[in-house]
Amino acid sequence: MSGQKLRQLGDLEKLNATKNFLGMDTCIALSARYSNAQNTPLTKKIIFPALRTLIESHSMLGVRFEGKLDSADIAFFRLPSVDLSRVVEFSQNTDLQAALEKWFTRRFDDSSEDMPLWRIEVLADNTLIFAMHHAMGDGIALVAFYQSLLRALQQQSASDFSSVVAVPAQPIPPPVEVAMDVRPSLWKVLSSLYDIYIPGYWKQSTYAWTGNPNPTSIALHTHVRLIRFAPSDMKKLTVNCRTHGATVSSVLYELGVITLSRLISTQPDAAKYKSICLAVPMSLRSAAGASDDSICYYSASVDTYPALHTEFSWASAARVTAELRGHKKDVHQGLGFLAAIAQNYAAVMRGSLGGRRSQGLRISNVGRFVPVVAGPSEWNLGECFFGQCDSVVGAAMTMNVVGDPSGALHLTIVWGDKSLDTAFVEGFVELFSESFAGLVA
Repeated sequence: MSGQKLRQLGDLEKLNATKNFLGMDTCIALSARYSNAQNTPLTKKIIFPALRTLIESHSMLGVRFEGKLDSADIAFFRLPSVDLSRVVEFSQNTDLQAALEKWFTRRFDDSSEDMPLWRIEVLADNTLIFAMHHAMGDGIALVAFYQSLLRALQQQSASDFSSVVAVPAQPIPPPVEVAMDVRPSLWKVLSSLYDIYIPGYWKQSTYAWTGNPNPTSIALHTHVRLIRFAPSDMKKLTVNCRTHGATVSSVLYELGVITLSRLISTQPDAAKYKSICLAVPMSLRSAAGASDDSICYYSASVDTYPALHTEFSWASAARVTAELRGHKKDVHQGLGFLAAIAQNYAAVMRGSLGGRRSQGLRISNVGRFVPVVAGPSEWNLGECFFGQCDSVVGAAMTMNVVGDPSGALHLTIVWGDKSLDTAFVEGFVELFSESFAGLVA
């Protein structure tokens, strides 16, 4: 199929393209239920014109890959058109948890020369799931898609209901290492070398809990659990956070640590752990000069090592707030090291199979949906859930956080079939929910 080569993938984009190609990852996804006063169902005549508007305004929605996906030679290619009838799926399913599990286990067909890097499933209750290749964008990009779709629905006046949308000739955002300087400082380089060469018993990572080891072979089976916290509870929590100099993010961090600490203490090998490796992705959009309305991949992650402890402390939550703000200043420098292995990602990833997992928990927070002022059609969205796969050699468990326009907070807990036992995660969900309830009682 004809098209136009746009640019090579950046180092971070290439990392996720390779992971997907190897079968270690599938997508990131966000769901939301669209509604209006008339209870209008989302049909092709409603969705297709709105999606046409998005494809014409978001250039990343009209691209595919070109080149050898297991090598460094991968590029974004502009599609001449997108056939929405092949991208959008309407189902009778109303089980969101099961639907997300399906998407986190279902790989994109990277070899399709005429398909974009995203898919949509519309459930019977008007919940729309947008799943996209992680090389295409980050969690903030998912939010940007939904906000754009809501605006398109509210302002819709189009009469073109055809499924084929011509992709306009417009540039795509540059990779993050072009948009901003990600080169590590001399101090960062020296610190990394020190961490490589010091004895293992001096390293924080040696005594950090990271869940089960990576599997010896690639088998992708991802599980999901959904947690909902009501708007009334979030109002109480927000007041408590302000009183104690903490944030909702730092409270979730602290609750995650104490919940895991309690569970780890019951394990036969508990004595060998002193901390948890907890990863926190952070947006780089402000530093890179990118808007939150754009679909791009501008984020980086920092690994932290909180000590095991089983009692919640507002003082500790406040310290976490300060620590994460400090990491925000230099988290981008970690991306500068990717260039050293970008030519050989596949070998590095295959080499991690059977080894120790590097992270126990990742907390990824895309923030709260800010309600868009309704237009003539009065469409609104709610019941938002965000999640991502990366369950083969990624963190043992991921807590994905999004705030609903209603004020509710929704968590999607994701883990791999081999990364943790289901009973362990079920215990985490129960204990975490109980601890949260105790803070807002």
